[in-house]
Amino acid sequence: MDEETAKNSQNDFSVGINNFNRNTELDSSPNKSIGYSDIPEKSIDFARSTSKMTATTTMRLSTIHEDEDDKVGLAKLNNDFENYLNKVKSLANINIDLRQKIVNVLQGNVEEEKSNSLEIKFNHLRQELNDELQRLISINVRLQRADYDKKYYYHKIRSFSNSNQRQIMTQQLDSSLYELNLLKEQYTKQQENLQTCKYEYNDYMKKLIEYTDDYNKITYERVQTENSLCTLSEQLVFEQEYNHQCLQELKSLEKIQQDSNDHFNKTEFDNIISKIRQDYQQYNQIQLSELEVYYKIKLDLVQYNFHDSVKENNFEEIQQLQEQNKSLQQKLTQLNNNFQHVIERNRQQYELLNDDHYDLEVEVSELESFILQSRNSTIALSSEINTYRCLLTNLAPSFQQPIKSSAHKEKPENLTIHYKHGLMCVRI
Repeated sequence: MDEETAKNSQNDFSVGINNFNRNTELDSSPNKSIGYSDIPEKSIDFARSTSKMTATTTMRLSTIHEDEDDKVGLAKLNNDFENYLNKVKSLANINIDLRQKIVNVLQGNVEEEKSNSLEIKFNHLRQELNDELQRLISINVRLQRADYDKKYYYHKIRSFSNSNQRQIMTQQLDSSLYELNLLKEQYTKQQENLQTCKYEYNDYMKKLIEYTDDYNKITYERVQTENSLCTLSEQLVFEQEYNHQCLQELKSLEKIQQDSNDHFNKTEFDNIISKIRQDYQQYNQIQLSELEVYYKIKLDLVQYNFHDSVKENNFEEIQQLQEQNKSLQQKLTQLNNNFQHVIERNRQQYELLNDDHYDLEVEVSELESFILQSRNSTIALSSEINTYRCLLTNLAPSFQQPIKSSAHKEKPENLTIHYKHGLMCVRI
């Protein structure tokens, strides 16, 4: 709306100036000398030329809008625009100086005409009109700069709307971190359960070793007592008792084996492994499969050693089991280290995303402040244009009276006037 009002006010102002020039041309005679009345027409030509120049700058600016992400190009464009404004101001000052020189020359040649009060007022109003034209040119330049800023910030906001995808990614990352923390808690719980199972397993193994040692000692003592017996009957009785007690001890050991199998059966251990796989989301499947194989081998070895513990010594097999336990512990430490490394990497990514989010919030606040400033500047410019429009519409009817005195002016001798690039040049 502000742009439309500014364009309408500019069109009305140009129409008013054209009507004023037509009225002055109709009232003047063909033998009219070059005086103060020629200055506003050329100033209007200057305004038209500057409007053409501003149109070319808008075309250049529209081509530069396509590359909105190139900040270096925008900086160069701002510098060129400032240079253009400085050139326009310098040209306007030169034009004012030339007009003042022409006025001084004409005032020196026509001193008698100063007595006419109407012509003095007319010249004064002409000068005010030139000032208003210069102000209008500066306002047009400011309006074009405001349009450029408006389009620039519009494209900035449009590009910032694409950053919503980044917010969605941050939300997904937060959800994944939350799930990872839950998995971590479940993993720690399962790890604690595994450690408790390991402790119980080690306790049972120690008890089994103690029982086997006691059993070997008892058998050795009984063998010695058998050798000390003298008669065969005593030996037979001793063997019967010995066999009976061996059977009882074997039954007791079988009960212990059943208890251990009930507590550490294969199905329960498979369920624990499946839960670990589900909670950890198939993380390090190769290592978990190796652990599963090691535990199965260990259980088979325990069962095998339990059946053959009566006849053979299990010291070497126990050492092998201990070595396997050490290897399993080393693999568990490796898994823990890998898990800590993954947690540290996710934490670093989360910190980087938080920094990016904070930078985006700062940019949004800056863009909002720039948009508010551009809106306020456009509103102020539209109000200034409306005031200039009212002033010019009020001043235009006062110039419609015929001025006959200007028709009888004689052209000063040795004075040539020509126009170059929209500027009036005088040669004496």
